[in-house]
Amino acid sequence: MSSLAAGHRTRLLAPRILAVLIALIGALLAWWGGQLAALGGSVYYVITGVACLASAWFLWSGKMLGVWIFAAMLAWTLVWSIWEVGFDGWSLMPRLVGPLVIGLYMALPFNWRSLNGAPNRKAM
Repeated sequence: MSSLAAGHRTRLLAPRILAVLIALIGALLAWWGGQLAALGGSVYYVITGVACLASAWFLWSGKMLGVWIFAAMLAWTLVWSIWEVGFDGWSLMPRLVGPLVIGLYMALPFNWRSLNGAPNRKAM
């Protein structure tokens, strides 16, 4: 194996670890959300779970699209949370803190710099 290929694999380590975490969360949200939707509950969890699984897939594949899908999921989560509970901070907290912490971690440059489609470092 060339040192170039080994370097690329090392750079993809952070997004792949993040992809595994997001895939696990997405699988749980999709599964339990499907059960909730079958009982007449919100489909938010199914949609969010599928979005997390898609995000994880693209992150694992080394594509920046995974970051953008997660960002869209965060926007959807914010809208849904406000629609569900209004602007009550204590009620918003459990709905937003987890996804926002993961999103902030994902926004750190070492997580996306090696992804295909990421902004060029020299252009910044």
